[in-house]
Amino acid sequence: MAMAHSASPTSQSDLAVAATQNPLQVAKPKRICILLAGDSTGQAAQSLRALFSAPEHVLELTAVSTATTLVATLGVVTPEVIILDLAVAHPSTRETVRRVHRAAPNIPLVVLADRSRKEDAKQALGDGAIDYILREYMDCSTLTRIFRGALERNTFEGLADLLRDHATGLYTRDGLLTVGSSAMDIARRNGGSLALFCVLVHNLAPLRQKYGTAAAERVLRELTAMLTDCFRRSDILARIGDAQFAALAVDSTESGTSIVRQRLERQLARMLDLSDYRDAFRFSVTGSIWNSAEAATFPEFLDSVEAGLRVTANGDLVPA
Repeated sequence: MAMAHSASPTSQSDLAVAATQNPLQVAKPKRICILLAGDSTGQAAQSLRALFSAPEHVLELTAVSTATTLVATLGVVTPEVIILDLAVAHPSTRETVRRVHRAAPNIPLVVLADRSRKEDAKQALGDGAIDYILREYMDCSTLTRIFRGALERNTFEGLADLLRDHATGLYTRDGLLTVGSSAMDIARRNGGSLALFCVLVHNLAPLRQKYGTAAAERVLRELTAMLTDCFRRSDILARIGDAQFAALAVDSTESGTSIVRQRLERQLARMLDLSDYRDAFRFSVTGSIWNSAEAATFPEFLDSVEAGLRVTANGDLVPA
């Protein structure tokens, strides 16, 4: 995304005055959480506090000193926006940006850089960042525009959270189509790839009839827990039918997809072996990888993977 910067550097006092006279032109959240890595001078933190000032805003700013600490902190806080100072992107700027993006692909990433590193900042847009800020031009209008885009993206993700299955807490089919389509758009822009796995619980309806609803729900809860353990926090899990589940893994390679499928099949076999109802049901799993050179939409990608899963031994399709 190209940026338009002001013609001259802006002082912090000017920024504070501008923020007071021109409040943020986005939907004003009561609370906004930002994770900031780097910023040794404190300039970015000061600018953010001026922009998201009381009483209109409650800013929760978590500042860390390194990119490694930033990734680790993602397990503790869930920010609306991540800001990475390229001054701490060691040893490789591009690899660091990619690593941060892989750790939290659904959280908007903005990079911060000195004017002398503008080309590095622009290059980061192809590695997962949605925008960049030049330290010398950190004016109110630029920050407002950037955060408007970031918060609008999070509003979209928040709407997707409504599309969750009440029994498992995973996304529904509609939720997967919504979030998966967004993940595919990002991967297409960044030249990335996605791996999609689908799991079917065969004979779930007969199991429910024979052992009761509680038994079937127990199997579904155990499967949900296993999938949560098997995939990364940044991956997308969904229950796309009564007995069908899906997992979307971002930034997957061919070899990585093969490894994940093998691990998934081992975990499913172990879960079946330990189940009190192991003679009443079974699992089948299928998966495929998509890359940015392919023209398929996400619904088409899901259909192609799911079609193989739903074909039973006698060639019939299992209803979704």
